Amino acid sequence: MANEHELNRPLLARLGASLVAALLLWWTGAEPYSRTADAQAQGPIQVARLGFVEGGAEIQHSGAGWARVAEGDPLLIGDRVRTLRGGTARLDFPWTAIVMGDGSEIAIQSDRVLTLRLEKGRIDIDPEQALLRVVTGEAAISGSGRTLIRREANATFVGSYGGGANVEAQGTTVRLGLNKGTLVSPGATPGEATPMGDPPRVVSPAANPRYVLPGEPVHLTWSGAQSAYHLEVLSIDSDIPVISVDVDAREFDLRLNWLGTFRWRVSGRAGPVETQASGEGLLCAVEK
Repeated sequence: MANEHELNRPLLARLGASLVAALLLWWTGAEPYSRTADAQAQGPIQVARLGFVEGGAEIQHSGAGWARVAEGDPLLIGDRVRTLRGGTARLDFPWTAIVMGDGSEIAIQSDRVLTLRLEKGRIDIDPEQALLRVVTGEAAISGSGRTLIRREANATFVGSYGGGANVEAQGTTVRLGLNKGTLVSPGATPGEATPMGDPPRVVSPAANPRYVLPGEPVHLTWSGAQSAYHLEVLSIDSDIPVISVDVDAREFDLRLNWLGTFRWRVSGRAGPVETQASGEGLLCAVEK
């Protein structure tokens, strides 16, 4: 016999959607939204905002051309966002933050469940609760825990740093454990969840902080078996990157535009597949 929780599942789902909608309205300050003729005149509802932009990003509202964005700009259902080469953008939802690496493009879709579509590039999700549903041309991703999703050459790689991500394609779902990933090719089911590859190694600067002035270049170096890498720079107390870029070398000249203490790390990449992230080096941007 079905238990009480199972019998009430549709009701719980409706309540969950209602709570999320109410939270969105409270967080964005939007007017209440309903599917009536009067409500349609209000236009698309705001679901997120641009929390951070570094190095250039653009937005395309429904029916409009691409335009530059700035921190704090609202994001509406139907919007598309893309980062330029060398750019990073953070999308702030009420319950999660999504960081777009450089050369990436996403769309916020109107669906039964709020859905973000990754067209190309890389996103990093650091949720406080469940993942925002993400789809690509090959897979649908849900679940929980810090997760990276990269789409390249019509294939999707999903890596789960904390465990708990679910990857579905062609009617098959694979659940990823700690530091495990899967690759989904066009028209195929997800590959078996396998450990992400061995991480690169930070060389300089490492555990001893390097002190620099804002805007002063600092030369980062690392070692690894791959020829291409992904670099992240994070504040000392957050796992949400402020810089997220692909690098086709084992070195990079970084300029920090803010005061404070930062961590940096790299992961190797081969096509869309990434390794585990390296250990971290430390950087301090200080006043004169």
